[in-house]
Amino acid sequence: MVKNNNKNFKKSINNILDVMIRFRYVIALIIFIACVILGLHGSSMGEYDEVFPTHINEMEARQYKIIGKSRDIRSDEYAVHIPTYFSQKYNNYRKYSKQMSIDQTNMVLDYYAPIKDITLLAKPFNIGYVIFGNARGLSFYWCGLVLALFISSFEMFYILTKKNNILSIVGMCMIGFSPALQWWMIPHMPIVFVYAMMLFDLGYYLIVNTNKFLKWMFTILAGFMAAGFVLSIFPSCQIVAGAVSFVLLVTVLLRDREKWGITSDLEKNIVKKNIYDVLVRVIVAGIIAVGIVGYVVLTSRADFKLLMNTVYPGKRISVGGDSTLKDIFTGLSSLTLAFRDSNVFNNSEVSTFIHFTPLFLMLFPSIARILRKEDSAKAKDELLIGKALLVCVLVEIVFMCIGFTPRLAKYTLFSYINRMQMGYGFTGVIFNIWSINIIWKYKDEYKKSQLILTSILYGLAYVMMITDEMRLYLPQKILILEIAILVVIALMALLRYKKLFAISMCIVMFLSGAFVNPVCTGISPITNHPISREIEKIVKKDSNSYWMVMDPDEKLISNFAMANGAKCLSATSFYPDFKKWNKLDPKGKENFVYNRYLNYIVSMTNEKTNIKLFSNDSVALTINPKDLKKIGVKYVLAKQKNEKILKQEKIEYKILCQQDGYSIYEIN
Repeated sequence: MVKNNNKNFKKSINNILDVMIRFRYVIALIIFIACVILGLHGSSMGEYDEVFPTHINEMEARQYKIIGKSRDIRSDEYAVHIPTYFSQKYNNYRKYSKQMSIDQTNMVLDYYAPIKDITLLAKPFNIGYVIFGNARGLSFYWCGLVLALFISSFEMFYILTKKNNILSIVGMCMIGFSPALQWWMIPHMPIVFVYAMMLFDLGYYLIVNTNKFLKWMFTILAGFMAAGFVLSIFPSCQIVAGAVSFVLLVTVLLRDREKWGITSDLEKNIVKKNIYDVLVRVIVAGIIAVGIVGYVVLTSRADFKLLMNTVYPGKRISVGGDSTLKDIFTGLSSLTLAFRDSNVFNNSEVSTFIHFTPLFLMLFPSIARILRKEDSAKAKDELLIGKALLVCVLVEIVFMCIGFTPRLAKYTLFSYINRMQMGYGFTGVIFNIWSINIIWKYKDEYKKSQLILTSILYGLAYVMMITDEMRLYLPQKILILEIAILVVIALMALLRYKKLFAISMCIVMFLSGAFVNPVCTGISPITNHPISREIEKIVKKDSNSYWMVMDPDEKLISNFAMANGAKCLSATSFYPDFKKWNKLDPKGKENFVYNRYLNYIVSMTNEKTNIKLFSNDSVALTINPKDLKKIGVKYVLAKQKNEKILKQEKIEYKILCQQDGYSIYEIN
């Protein structure tokens, strides 16, 4: 009786899972609509409430955070990306903006911001901003991107494993909840991987799907997504994600060639017709992508030239070789970063994908031997996929740990990759899922003792990679416990305890990634302050005057005024605003300092204006108020008391607002 009940329960669970997978897109759409209606997102903009604790509407402020906590290290997201996107509302979503510069800034290059032109078709996550404005637009963007991350990764593994539900779900969690992507969630990194996986999925289905309407729909969507991928302009992750997805697509299509009518038992005319049909769709998708990208390139040549000629990141060159063998293993701190901050670098920098790649590198020779022994076309095709992934992984390891010559790095485009560990982790997860799938298919070919011994050797090698820095982060006993947990989970997979492995792995991934970002609703931290209201009021009366934000201690608020509609010359520059710098530095003596992607830390001085490089992407600007007038700044939002300096320089001013230690000055 008990056994029957257990069987019935398992059958019910399997049936529910099958239904959810069958209707996954409908379920995702319902979740997406519900989240946008509720205005949900995972932004860390709540950090602004630490700077501006006074609220206009306390109820709205209390309702903002639902669960979790804001992460101050996520400043690229809440202090740069979101203000940049929000500023487009006040620019009517035009391609060129003067919200952050005297000269116009190309918003395609500026974090790929929402724009009302043909490029919007290639960046579907931005559509919400154009339709709904900032609050709902943020929710649309965030929820759309997160759901696309999970759906596209599930689909990729569903194709790779030939509809293995368990491994597809595990792979989805290993990508979607990966600390590497969650700690970098928005702007550039996750979207590059999402586009790459979507292109793999669409590329596969536009070729193998038998429904003509769906084939052409996938073709058109693939064209748009290809353009979106190219225009994401983040080569550090783009090159690896694109190359791996392309290699995987080609090898999987070769494996599944029967599905698109390329087999030796078919007549040559039929095969030629099938190939012709595929080429037509690929060409159409290519025309769409090239058309959109070509439009951007042709209308933005001068802006691309400015970007490529910057000292940073334009002239940045990477040859690799800056990693060690420990970096081919999962960073142990990644398992607990959501609950305990790193003691070495910031959490985003040390976060990694969670994977077992060294273990499967050890097992690959035996996997290859089994597939060769099988001596069938299907086994050879699977081996081709495995070899292709193996080559990708090994090339990435060589670049990370040994490095390339400058010439080789240039010719392979690896010179643009300064975050190979991200690409390696992504490739590693795909390699892991492929390996487990093959081991499960050929379960009788392995001895348990062999798998257990290999896992123990993997664990011992892992322990040897523990460094003094790791021991300062967590006690060695805890680090060894983490390794033991990962080894046991890997062993569950190897010994084919499928459901136990899936549950354990998904729990680890959920704990590692799900708690990184908060769940919030609305945009109260940006708009619900007296300072915000005053900025908005001034902008309505005087929308064309420039602002500058000054706080020598807080880089994160440099874009705050811009997020509320102000034209702000201390806002992040994606490439240099030479019209501004030509007035501050007529002889161009400091070109090396400001000819780059820049965040600003600004303060006022009664001495000569000075600009100093703070880091590769930041400058400390101390500016004389007379130079403020020279570049047309009329309003200043500042923390420091500037009345004395303004009087010394004989500058007339009015204080329009004082709140939370900050003042808004109007300079006449």
